[in-house]
Amino acid sequence: MCRAAAPQEVTNVVGWLRRRVGKNDESPVDAKRRGGRTAASGSGEGTAKSEALSGSASGPAERTQRVEEPVDGFSEAGIREALRDVRDPEIGRDLISLNMIRGVEIEGSSVKVGVALTTPGCPMKHRITTDVRDRLMMIGGVEHVEVDFGVMTDEDRQNLMTSLHGGPSELAPAFKDDSKTRVIAVVSGKGGVGKSTVAVNLAAALDRTGHSVEILDADVHGSSVPVMLGSLQKPNVVGGVIFPVESPHGLKFISMGNFVDEGQAVIWRAPIVNKALTQLMRDVYWDEPEFIIVDMPPGTGDVALTVAQMIPKAEALVVTTPQADAARVAVKAGKMAVQAHLKLVGVVENMSHAVCPECGKEMRIFGGDGGDRVAGELEQKVLGRIPIQPDASGEPGRSLFEEDTPPARAFDEIAYSIAQTRVRRRLKVL
Repeated sequence: MCRAAAPQEVTNVVGWLRRRVGKNDESPVDAKRRGGRTAASGSGEGTAKSEALSGSASGPAERTQRVEEPVDGFSEAGIREALRDVRDPEIGRDLISLNMIRGVEIEGSSVKVGVALTTPGCPMKHRITTDVRDRLMMIGGVEHVEVDFGVMTDEDRQNLMTSLHGGPSELAPAFKDDSKTRVIAVVSGKGGVGKSTVAVNLAAALDRTGHSVEILDADVHGSSVPVMLGSLQKPNVVGGVIFPVESPHGLKFISMGNFVDEGQAVIWRAPIVNKALTQLMRDVYWDEPEFIIVDMPPGTGDVALTVAQMIPKAEALVVTTPQADAARVAVKAGKMAVQAHLKLVGVVENMSHAVCPECGKEMRIFGGDGGDRVAGELEQKVLGRIPIQPDASGEPGRSLFEEDTPPARAFDEIAYSIAQTRVRRRLKVL
């Protein structure tokens, strides 16, 4: 039988999260997409070498000449330049800017590259080796590539994490007002309207159109994003920084569902829930993507207020279904967002209609005009109406609509509309 956690049992949410993740730091995860943490250490980026031929200054033929190495050729400078195309699988930045390259050795047609890791048991070694080899083999004259892995010191690891994420008590840079990242909070007045489905499919649509996007599952008690995206593994932690999980579809996300065992109930009081959410916005490495989609809990409770207070630049996308009851409570969620000084970006009517497979006629199974009613009350536009997909599967990892299906095309239109809206910047008081 589950019982509510007493305040003293969960006063340190930070420690709880880290202990949960710490059990899996060294465990291999999805071999196709994910793995352990890699990072930088060692020496800084080298400079291009040059050779000088010196002679007397008595004649033009005897003047000193400089032989410049090519920018991207078979030389140390060229190899380092080529390695700018190789990105760390989790951080998403190139190995050179992360200072992961410890050295480059050239012997004949062979190249040996030193790469620093944060942990010796990093399961991403194979992927890094493959990416480095594939890129360097594109350079003319290179016939063999060897990658030599080393391990960084604790000090170097912590310095890297601080440079990427900031101090331990700071809000992640992506959520700050001066960041390029737009935070879209997907809200609804009640559960069961498909809010999480809208959140993950909106993220997938933005990703399809070339935008960088990550997902924050803030629906702490009803975390469904890990199951929907088919990624239940624990996230990696390096130097106190939590790294988002990457789904087989290439979408990065973080959720409380990744910290607890499948089927385990999380019963926390509101203050503890707010601490957990705050932790996810502070200790997770959000790589300042163009968009962060936040799957909000339904209703107008404490979590919604916490997000509004901590991320005042967030924008709200209201989800409803055609029924009058759903529309009525969706209006309340939208008005709460306005009272919290969040900008509304529009309304989505989910499960709007079904298409008859025989005649192609639209059938409004649930009747009503919920989307138009909510949009009218909030003085917003209906950005899209998502049709019901009769053959849609609820199995883990199969919640994203296939590309070029009617629901996927509807999400593409919604993503385009949101990407085209002008971002509101908050004025700083001097």
